[in-house]
Formats: sequence, structure tokens, C-alpha cells
Amino acid sequence: MEPIQTDSIQEHSIRTSDFYEAAYYLSEGIPPEEITCRHLNKNIICDFYFDPRQIGSHQFNYHSSQAIVNLLAFRRSYAEVLTCANQAKREYRKGQKSASYGE
Repeated sequence: MEPIQTDSIQEHSIRTSDFYEAAYYLSEGIPPEEITCRHLNKNIICDFYFDPRQIGSHQFNYHSSQAIVNLLAFRRSYAEVLTCANQAKREYRKGQKSASYGE
């Protein structure tokens, strides 16, 4: 799950910071287009951006509690989401440190 780094993706994407939602989309074969991090109340939050053309009815199914998944596929997808989020957070912290040293 290698994110593409493009600013225009964020403008035309579905964003979620819900790891379970991101794992559901991934288990349905929809990889995130981009993963970004931001500060919120002294925490680092990861946002996952998905192509709305690929999401289709999956978003409705998830938010209306009608989503059905293969448990093993979902577990693998959730583990991958956690790994990618941890990597994104490390890179975000590294970027924050280098920005503070550069000032």
C-alpha cells in the first residue's frame, strides 16, 4: 500500500481517519491514494484518502452497519493500515524535527 503524494488528490478524495473504515476499504480491494498526518489536540492523526469512484456503495455499507467482510482479509488489512499509519507518523515526526532545526 504505497501512497501517492499529490496535493490535488486531497481535493477530490474521500478522507477518513477511522482505521477500521480504511481497513474495510482495503479489504475490499481499494487502496488509499494518499496518507497524511496532522496534529489534533496534542495527538498525531492519520488521514487516509480514497478515490470516490472506487468506493461506490462501500462507504454507505460501512456507515449504515451493513458491511460484511471476510475476517481474515480484514485482519490482514487492519494490520497493514496500522503499519502504514505508524510509518506515516514516523515520517511526519521526522519532518517536524527537521523543520524545527531549519528555523
